[in-house]
Amino acid sequence: MDLEQIRAFVNVASLKSFSEAAEKMFISQPSVSVRIKALEEELGVILFDRSKAREPVLTEAGRIFLDYAYSIIKLQEDCREKLSGQREQATGMVYIGASTVPGTYLLPSLLTDFKKTSTAIDFNISVLDTSAVLEGILNYSYDLGFVGLIKEDDRLTYAGLAEDELVLCTQRGLIPRPDYEEGVPVELLLSYHLLMREKGSATRQLLERKLSESAFDIGKLPGITFFNNLEGIKQAVRAGLGVAVISKLSIQDLALAEEGDVFPIRNLDLKRQLHLVYHRTRVLGGAAVMLRDFILSRHNIIA
Repeated sequence: MDLEQIRAFVNVASLKSFSEAAEKMFISQPSVSVRIKALEEELGVILFDRSKAREPVLTEAGRIFLDYAYSIIKLQEDCREKLSGQREQATGMVYIGASTVPGTYLLPSLLTDFKKTSTAIDFNISVLDTSAVLEGILNYSYDLGFVGLIKEDDRLTYAGLAEDELVLCTQRGLIPRPDYEEGVPVELLLSYHLLMREKGSATRQLLERKLSESAFDIGKLPGITFFNNLEGIKQAVRAGLGVAVISKLSIQDLALAEEGDVFPIRNLDLKRQLHLVYHRTRVLGGAAVMLRDFILSRHNIIA
């Protein structure tokens, strides 16, 4: 096998497309297919299930080989960087997956500070729900991830970066503030239409788990409206459609604009950490390593 065959395999696996892999490598799609076919013949296994009409899917052998393929490519890149003395001047693109809250309210300031010292490194950022971000880390679509919930998996390494808390957000004046200055009882939620995030959201998963632990019957709510983005929920709160339990970090604009009220919820521990996450065994490129180490150092965390 040679590196170009391995690169073709990695690109198809990460992009889930032979044509996009060909564009990235500046070769024809048949050339990509030929390289992967030759790789499969040499390894004696089928790497992609090509029976799917929409996109190539890794076989079990393909998933096993993907870890090795990435390690081979990154080892070659690291060797070249160290031999040329360019480690401290790394360039390139870092692919980042981030869930809504850290991606919107934590990541921008971190990247701004990092760019002051590493101007030659660029970022490709996808803001998704937590489940999609973790899936992207595991299948090598993203170098680094930022999430608000830990999913136990031996392949993932997490580093806590900041504390967040879920709070009740309502339209201004809906709930008498003097009566609930110290927080609202969870039972009060039964009086209002609840606005919630989509199923894969870390915010929703935390809220549902804590409500279940407190024996709160969500079925008794007057109604629920689901949104697949946080901004939609905030606009719905502004309009008076209902109330929401969302990140305290995310609602400063509502409070500052005097369009919303914020209350802690009594007897419900809704604190959480926002985490940096990356693949435990993947060999990252120089640019991704520099960004990861910068963030860890910034938060006094040893890799």
